[in-house]
Formats: sequence, structure tokens, C-alpha cells
Amino acid sequence: MTHSIESLDPHVKAMRDAEDDAARASVLLTAPVFTLMRWRTTFVTYCRRAAFREGEHYLDVLAETLSKPRHRGNLGGTMPMSGATSTLLGFLERANR
Repeated sequence: MTHSIESLDPHVKAMRDAEDDAARASVLLTAPVFTLMRWRTTFVTYCRRAAFREGEHYLDVLAETLSKPRHRGNLGGTMPMSGATSTLLGFLERANR
């Protein structure tokens, strides 16, 4: 089944159209987690095409964090997620200088 450009998820479209790593980082940090996981392979593909390894790593760590058992409703193992998020925030900070 094919989808028209009009029906493409806006975050997937923004990732596809991103012109630099800061724009890609922004998409990954603002898109709903549900969207990132639903379209994970698509986001990973766009990261790979752009040689944006940090984005691919972020998606891997996010999926790993979400797949771990929780304790009383809290996510466990969030230190790697924090590091991956900080890396992407660095792209945004450098772009805003």
C-alpha cells in the first residue's frame, strides 16, 4: 500500500526534509515517542542516509529503554537515554550559536 505525500506523518516528513543534523536532532527530540517507535525503521533509514549516527543511536537507546521492565511505573535504565538526549541537544546548541 502506498501513501500520498499529504498523508505522510508530519514528523516523518520533517525528518525526510531535514537539511542538517541539527534539524534531524530537533525532529527526534520533539516527535511523540509513539511516532518514533511506530516509524522507527523509517527514522533509522533517514539517519543512515545522512550518516547521522547519533540519531540512530538515540532511537536504539530509546527503544531499549522502553523495552525494559518498569518498577512501580517508572522507567529503568534511563542513564543511557539521558546521554543520548544530551548528545542531540548539543547539535541544537551548536546550531543556535
